[in-house]
Amino acid sequence: MAVSFYLRKTFEDRDPGIEFVNIHYTWTPLGQSPDWGSHRETRMMPRGGVMLRGSGGVTRDEHGEPGETIVERVELPDDGIRRKVLKLPNVLYIDGTVYEHYAFHHYFEIFQQGHQYHSGLYTEEIVSREIEYIDHVGNLGGMCVYWSIYDWDTPQYTPTDEHNFVAWYGEDSPFRSHRLYGSDDKDNFLRNKSAMVAALPMPRRFVAKVHGPQGSTIHQGWHTGSMWKENKDEEWEDYFGWYEHTL
Repeated sequence: MAVSFYLRKTFEDRDPGIEFVNIHYTWTPLGQSPDWGSHRETRMMPRGGVMLRGSGGVTRDEHGEPGETIVERVELPDDGIRRKVLKLPNVLYIDGTVYEHYAFHHYFEIFQQGHQYHSGLYTEEIVSREIEYIDHVGNLGGMCVYWSIYDWDTPQYTPTDEHNFVAWYGEDSPFRSHRLYGSDDKDNFLRNKSAMVAALPMPRRFVAKVHGPQGSTIHQGWHTGSMWKENKDEEWEDYFGWYEHTL
């Protein structure tokens, strides 16, 4: 399963002579101040930056063979806006305690005309929301959440499991949905996974969580796939259901 998510941060060059900008960031349990000496992430923020395009995930080619699609990295022109996509954890694990909601702290280090100074400190609360789809027909072999924060510039892919799957087959089942991406034989994986899902009671509820700053807008769709079929012409997949959620 996904253990992190992507969040884009921006900085606008409102004054002339800015040579470069770094973003420094860390995370803590809610209510705690950042300890920069213990943990600090630093990334340089280029003017323009990078946008990701493409759906990602596992799809079938014209021959019915499953494979991972390529997400295209698009270099944006210099428009005076600096952008950087950061990877943040879904949850914090600190001294045996799990924090699903936590504080994300960041500030900007600006180098301008030979001088260096810092912005103020920004703190955002990272929260989560469960996304679900209920299959009343029984023809879904798998489903992923395709989503992005604020807009579609940082699309990310979160596999789901039917909510009974772990109870029936165990947390460490080799056929958990996220393990598909590391499988050398994806067709065999999908065949076994479909048989296991088909045995689960109806209706089937596919669930996953999305994460981001409190109050942010999540853009979300579904990528669905049919049950495995011996005849590949009978298999199908689809992207559908574009929604917006507020965290």
